Amino acid sequence: MRPPIAVAVAALCLATATAASAQTKINIGIVTNPTFVHTRAANWFKECLDKRVPGKLEVVVHHSAVLGSETQVLQQIQLGTTQMSVSTTGPVEAFVPEIKALEMPFLFPSYEAADKVLDGPIGQDLRRRFEKAGFVALAFLDNGFRNVTNSKRDVKDPSDLKGLKIRTMEAPTHLAIWRALGANPTPMAWPIFTQLQQGVIDGQENPIAVIHAAKLPEAGQKYLSLTRHVYSALVFVANKRFVDNLPAAERKAVGECAQTAALEGRRYIRDNERQQLAELKAAGMQVDENPDLAAFRKATQPVIDSLSGDTKKLVEQIRAEVK
Repeated sequence: MRPPIAVAVAALCLATATAASAQTKINIGIVTNPTFVHTRAANWFKECLDKRVPGKLEVVVHHSAVLGSETQVLQQIQLGTTQMSVSTTGPVEAFVPEIKALEMPFLFPSYEAADKVLDGPIGQDLRRRFEKAGFVALAFLDNGFRNVTNSKRDVKDPSDLKGLKIRTMEAPTHLAIWRALGANPTPMAWPIFTQLQQGVIDGQENPIAVIHAAKLPEAGQKYLSLTRHVYSALVFVANKRFVDNLPAAERKAVGECAQTAALEGRRYIRDNERQQLAELKAAGMQVDENPDLAAFRKATQPVIDSLSGDTKKLVEQIRAEVK
């Protein structure tokens, strides 16, 4: 017979091993490095869950595109091999077509208008549409308003874009916008620093926070025009079956922590935008703060006019909401 202490130690080890094996793993695939709001939000989500349900859920944040592009990560989530992401909504279009309503040019006049839409009935409607693709949209947050940068010249109006190879997300709507503006859009997965540095592409379009975090002046991006042409939302997206199968308390914690992290993400983008722009100027970027937005709106209007069905209705609802 083993001594009582040995039996007790063995029992404790078995209990510890059992508890460890019972911990549910949440793999979060992110394409950006830790300085971007995408990854920050994922880490805030992890911190929240560690406090709310300690020892129950192990969150592992895979950043810097180690699991692939946003499209590839979304495919993995759909299959269930990855559980979650903080993704830009552009690539979501391939899975949830109606999400392109949010990507329409010059649709949102302000962050407050975006909040009103995404936190209200329209946002709830959009979130439900994710379920048809096997997803759960847990929360929306900000990436910011998108602006164009390039290495060649100041972009005052669409005519200045002629011939420029502009990187876009792998999303049909964004390709349509940049074709309408007269550029040569080039869909490409993030990151793109090397391609910019080597001149494979002339420019790109992203929010101030992304341009700053990616250190694009160091990649030769000399010119920045504050076009604010598209409001770029991010979404906490998860595999629906995975979330539905969580115990009730853990499922509630996942939803609430995603909301908490999303709100923190919104604050981060908005509170830092002015300082980030100042630092981009200090890094040598020439910033055009007053491009001809009327010309940009006119050039991109056909993209909106081409809409039909549910997406057209959603855009009409958004316009009515933000008047």
